[in-house]
Amino acid sequence: MLIFAYDGSLHGDWVAHYALRFAASQAPRHLRLVHVTDAPPVAELPARLDRIAAEAARLGVALDVELVPHGDGDVAAALLALAPAGATVITGTRARPRARSFLAGTSPARLLAARAVGVIALHIVAPGVLGQPGRVLLPILDRGPLVARALPLLQLLRPDLEHLHVALIRERSALRARLGSTGEQRRAHADDARHLAAVEHALRLGLAPTPPAIDGSVTVAPDVAREIALAAARHRARLICLDAEATAGGALERVLRVAPADVAIVRGVS
Repeated sequence: MLIFAYDGSLHGDWVAHYALRFAASQAPRHLRLVHVTDAPPVAELPARLDRIAAEAARLGVALDVELVPHGDGDVAAALLALAPAGATVITGTRARPRARSFLAGTSPARLLAARAVGVIALHIVAPGVLGQPGRVLLPILDRGPLVARALPLLQLLRPDLEHLHVALIRERSALRARLGSTGEQRRAHADDARHLAAVEHALRLGLAPTPPAIDGSVTVAPDVAREIALAAARHRARLICLDAEATAGGALERVLRVAPADVAIVRGVS
């Protein structure tokens, strides 16, 4: 089940394009939109919901809209209470940082920390993408099960996915890079190349029978967030797919601050 946690904002309208495209890629084409209402609700809410419903009808998506009372103000708790185990909740980050943070102290951050549901938290930089990025950057930042974590999102994107670049990025200071021996550097690079090839192969299998064009790169960089932004620009990515398990805390916030493209933060069900 796909549940779209809609906050009634303009940024939420942009996130809605992705939520509807995700729902249109599945069978049955169904999206459950949940809005935790303010008291009283914002005046523009009915018109915003009508626009989302019109787009759902155009895409052939059955849209169920639920307005949930605000209650004690804990939006994340309200969403988790109504989401069945194994569901995926689609939400948005803050549109602009507050106290230098896009996520800290927000309902999306609490959802990402939960374990009973999957979460896709979207930060929209280019509203004109309309949920159809086409070109996606997938950074590898650790040796965790990235393919298993990223495939659910990539499969939702599959009808619009044309090119996937997998960027293996190892964080290493310039000083350590200079001090390391040539042999050590060569062995590390060869190991990275083998790991990258294995990830690319697993992605092709997971996106079969018609996978998009997939290629990859290996980079050693002192600033992972900056390198992700540079890789997105270099490969003309319109969406950066980040594994929430591997990109935590300050690094995640830094990526959101410098990203030249939309960002999807993904965490699967544990």
